[in-house]
Amino acid sequence: MTRTQLARRNLARPTVIARRVVGTPAEVAATVALVRDSGRLVSMTAPRQMPGDPRVTVTVRFLDNHGPAPAAVRRLRRGHVVAAVAVPAVGAIAAAGYLAAQLVDAVRSAVPLIAGVVLVLIVVVALLLRRSGRCCPGLHCPGCGH
Repeated sequence: MTRTQLARRNLARPTVIARRVVGTPAEVAATVALVRDSGRLVSMTAPRQMPGDPRVTVTVRFLDNHGPAPAAVRRLRRGHVVAAVAVPAVGAIAAAGYLAAQLVDAVRSAVPLIAGVVLVLIVVVALLLRRSGRCCPGLHCPGCGH
């Protein structure tokens, strides 16, 4: 048999599956309506109340479509979406605040060092630019003729 013959044979004789559905009357009605609306419902039994329980049971027979099962659709609740956005946002704000505090602390601790370096540079430049008796110490000034 070839592949096309197998496919024709499966389409000619679809498989009938029987499943028992147990739940509240609204859940069972929704399940039966879903199978009926898909056009695959073959038959179903009358709903029976389970003794001492508000649940009902129904046996449903329907056609199997031989296709892969549809992927499950997962719906996120609004609270989950808010949490999925808020948690990383709060973390990013906290990280930015922490880094800003570290930067301010580093600058505050480095101010004396920066002031010392600037003071030393001013003293060195002042010593280099001062006039000596005969000649400038390496920097050319306009009056020395060096």
